[in-house]
Amino acid sequence: MKYLSERGVVVTEISPDRFSLHIEGNRHSTLAESSEGIIFSCWDSAPGPGKDDFLVTFGELDDALLAVWYFYFGEPVRLGEWHIPIHRHPYWSLGKLAYRIANAIHVTSRQFEVTAEQRRGDLLGFRSSAGGGPLSEDKYAKALRSQFIA
Repeated sequence: MKYLSERGVVVTEISPDRFSLHIEGNRHSTLAESSEGIIFSCWDSAPGPGKDDFLVTFGELDDALLAVWYFYFGEPVRLGEWHIPIHRHPYWSLGKLAYRIANAIHVTSRQFEVTAEQRRGDLLGFRSSAGGGPLSEDKYAKALRSQFIA
């Protein structure tokens, strides 16, 4: 934590194994030790997750500290014509992201809207034929975000 404090991150101890982190004008995050590893999270939406919320577990403290440093001080990377704020998404892998962008299909906003409407209709049809309960728009929106990058 001393390393992050020396670089301008305000570190507040919540408990012996949990810390609140932030820089003025930036998002708050937490770093916590658990039985699974070191958890770095940024969760602003209630109940969430929101569009930019995340929770990622690292096996090593050094990896978690690097992710925190990169989150607050990193810059978007350039992949071809794309400028991607990968530093704000510590759960993304640069290699996988580069592969997906290389194989991306560009669509217009109108094509996206048509696709979104078709999928909503398909999902509604599936839910009613399966006798399912109400459709969760949040889950649908999350699925669309995982397949499309604006």
